[in-house]
Amino acid sequence: MSFRLTISPLLRAGLTASVALTCAFSYFAQPKAEAQSTPRTYYVATNGDNANNGLSASSAFATIGYAAAQTAPGDTVLVEDGTYSLSDGGYRGDVAIASNGAAGKRITYKAQNKWKAKLVGRGTGDGSTVIGISGAYNIIQDFDITGTDANGIILASTGTSASFNQAIGNYVHDLTTPCDQNGGAALNTGGGSNYAGISNDDFIGNLVVNIHVPNGCTYTSTDSGIYEAVPYGVVANNIVMNVAGAAIQSWHNAHHLTFFGNVAMNSYDGIVVGDGDAPGGVSNDYTLVRDNITIHNSYCGICEGGATGAHNSYTDNLSYGNQSNIVLKNGLVATGTVTADPQFVNNTGTATGDYRLQSTSPARGTGLALAGIATDYLGIARPQSGTTDIGACLFSTASAPPPSGAVAAGISASSMTVAPGGSTTLTWNTVNAVSADLNGTPVPLKGSKVVFPTATTAYRITGHSATGATDAGQITVTVK
Repeated sequence: MSFRLTISPLLRAGLTASVALTCAFSYFAQPKAEAQSTPRTYYVATNGDNANNGLSASSAFATIGYAAAQTAPGDTVLVEDGTYSLSDGGYRGDVAIASNGAAGKRITYKAQNKWKAKLVGRGTGDGSTVIGISGAYNIIQDFDITGTDANGIILASTGTSASFNQAIGNYVHDLTTPCDQNGGAALNTGGGSNYAGISNDDFIGNLVVNIHVPNGCTYTSTDSGIYEAVPYGVVANNIVMNVAGAAIQSWHNAHHLTFFGNVAMNSYDGIVVGDGDAPGGVSNDYTLVRDNITIHNSYCGICEGGATGAHNSYTDNLSYGNQSNIVLKNGLVATGTVTADPQFVNNTGTATGDYRLQSTSPARGTGLALAGIATDYLGIARPQSGTTDIGACLFSTASAPPPSGAVAAGISASSMTVAPGGSTTLTWNTVNAVSADLNGTPVPLKGSKVVFPTATTAYRITGHSATGATDAGQITVTVK
């Protein structure tokens, strides 16, 4: 393969390392200690106060922005559970972060419990964003993000210094973007014409759902789930669905990108590789698109548009049920493409689905590993060489977490096809449910059962929440 991929050693470390840092607390240190030798953890809580020192849960700050102003390279800002209703911060962000980490010492902004810290943005109009970053070497991790803003997170909202930032493990959802040529994105790398001079901004393991235009909007949507506008970025292990425009798109100053192990579904486009508009004169070249699943998109599963080069590589992707599965330019030809249903454990087409692979999935073992992408969406170790599964989630028995508070149910079978008189073992799991039933018969919330179907049979697990909400997963076992 004559493809040149550039992933810095720092980025590889960022993909594998836990962002929870070991911290020593000093209640007598200055809030902004440039010369501190030990990283600190600052706390933010809904009942916090910015007059506190922020160095313990009992003395938490009230806002993330204030905490950011106190940080030094290597620090962590831990945001406790709760709903944070933010003020309109315009293009700088309702949460504006100008902090600068350093190589090997990123500053981490992290929900204490995954998706339990909910940030509700109040901005409106083009360029508005819930979180906007103008500094470098920052991580935004594990938040639930929604609201009225056009964007969820912009890793480079202002200035030309916001490189080496990462959004990891966030749930960004239900954003209504402006009905104009600018649109918006759940996860974005550049605001305005802010693309030149910025690089290495990454999106890893996020869940993006329901990014749309207002009712009645007839403008051709430019919305995106994930929008890479700068070079040398990595977009890996994300699950993106129900986007009015492209689930994952690159444009502006994008080149030398890596799109690996994503799921892009139920949108207009799946993955778009291209360049155009400001800063001009750029061709998207030396970009790798490998081991992604793109299904049930209205136009293309994977396509090139605008200015693209002859060195892009499209390898071992699964593209199925799109109007056009793969559309490339410059005489490029995709290799190792799978065109079959990926057989997710519980494809509800919603945030509460389970996008692991069933045991019989055609995506199993048909991809090629990529060194530096060390885990999948669930944190399961990825092989660093040789064959691997396609998509965000490797085949495993681990459960994909649904959004905070949502009920979810999934089911799998040890064998999807049995001979007459044969058996298979059903395994199911529910999350945030108070009761469950299998084909109408009450069963434990999590369990397994050996069944002996005499004819092809559908098995449906339904979880019921305390509020009456339900979610169901279904598989069909064929007898032949």
